[in-house]
Amino acid sequence: MSTAKAALIGSITKTQLRGLPSRRVTASERLNKIRDLAASLLDEAESLDHENGLAEASATVDSLNVNSGVNFFDEVRRFEVRLISRALELTGGNQARAAKLLGLGTTTLNYKIKAYELA
Repeated sequence: MSTAKAALIGSITKTQLRGLPSRRVTASERLNKIRDLAASLLDEAESLDHENGLAEASATVDSLNVNSGVNFFDEVRRFEVRLISRALELTGGNQARAAKLLGLGTTTLNYKIKAYELA
């Protein structure tokens, strides 16, 4: 479980749990409400993971030091790998949909997946 997911689950309060249906409703209704809550929490956790990845990329740029130098191509490679991996994750591994999400042609995405050995 990612740190974001663990933090989100840890942040659930008793007040939020009070929103769950009581035992007076049918088991089916209660189960559906719990599933909706779980789906909502997982969506929020994925969003936090995505935002965390963007923050890390931004922090890398902000911490550049003229004296230490940076390998531009290595940084671009790391960024592309994270971005392509996330797009594939969001699309369930569907390369055509991931390419569309990234604004790339499917051939270009396929080339990068092979070049970065992501498959």
